[in-house]
Amino acid sequence: MQHKIRTSISLPVALAANWRHNNATIRLYAARYLRLKMRGEVRRCVARRYNREPGKYKVITTWFTGAEYDALHYVAASLRVSVSLLICGIIRLWLKPERRIRQTGVWLNYDLNIAKWDPEAGLLEETMTFGFNDPPDTIPTIAKNA
Repeated sequence: MQHKIRTSISLPVALAANWRHNNATIRLYAARYLRLKMRGEVRRCVARRYNREPGKYKVITTWFTGAEYDALHYVAASLRVSVSLLICGIIRLWLKPERRIRQTGVWLNYDLNIAKWDPEAGLLEETMTFGFNDPPDTIPTIAKNA
């Protein structure tokens, strides 16, 4: 069993209910959604974007595997958005009935290579790769959509 990381996310109340009751199924769409988001440009020299929809929000305590947590934070940091905003997008993707019918079998793997990390310099290499078949057993992938 993979180590779980407990964290909080902020969601609009309507989406929070979906996450609470269906998060195991919704997580299956994370790889597909992150792949869609990575079609855009990496954002730099801009402020982070957060959920800004009108209405009430709810802070939800949730658990992610280490692989899910790292993948979400990698994309969020690269696009300068909050993880909560990414989760909202994943929930919206899951809410589209036509998206639930088409199963793609997309999986992803996040990897971190620490080249140098000390008071003199920090050199990290993060990579995320996507696959479209069964994920290998030797890498910590996030949920497969199958």
